[in-house]
Amino acid sequence: MSGRFLQVAASALGVGLLLFGVLFVAASHKQTQAQALLRAISELKLGVSTFTDAQRLTERYGGKPWNGPSTRASCSSRNCYLRFVFQNKPLSYMPCVPGVEFVVGLAVKDGYVVSREVDYSIFTTSRYEFMYLMDDDLKSTEAQGYEVKNLKVDAQGTPHVVRVNLGPLATSEQSGRAYSLDLSCLAKLGGCRTPASIFPRGL
Repeated sequence: MSGRFLQVAASALGVGLLLFGVLFVAASHKQTQAQALLRAISELKLGVSTFTDAQRLTERYGGKPWNGPSTRASCSSRNCYLRFVFQNKPLSYMPCVPGVEFVVGLAVKDGYVVSREVDYSIFTTSRYEFMYLMDDDLKSTEAQGYEVKNLKVDAQGTPHVVRVNLGPLATSEQSGRAYSLDLSCLAKLGGCRTPASIFPRGL
């Protein structure tokens, strides 16, 4: 009886380790792809990079036209919004591992990329814990250069939302800080729970 039990336990352990490995490999691949996309969009030149450049990124990283969750999206060189989504699923299905989401948006107008957006978040089933939002717009109305807003600040003085607006006068150093995200939370087996995990340093 004990021998049979040990065989079953060993088999279950083996299956569990195999499943664990598959989940980790899948999550690591997502993180690698997301980090490569982040680098690629940061190298686009607003008003110079073309619809074709954006399409190449779509084909490589799985972007899709987006006009909202309930609207059938249309996309052309004259007007297109492309959305890329990376999540830490299926790791987030594990107990005590919060969800992590990295979303990129690219807007094309009259044949050229005119804006970039980034949303990097940690969330539970009921709410967002921490969120980093970055808007980089050729014709920004909120910031001609560089603006950082700390929002939803808690009693300890910790912001739960950080919003960065980049405009046409932002310096390369400021842009570099805004794009310096560590996306390792997409593949962390224990999950991420602190603002330092997703907010860029030195903002």
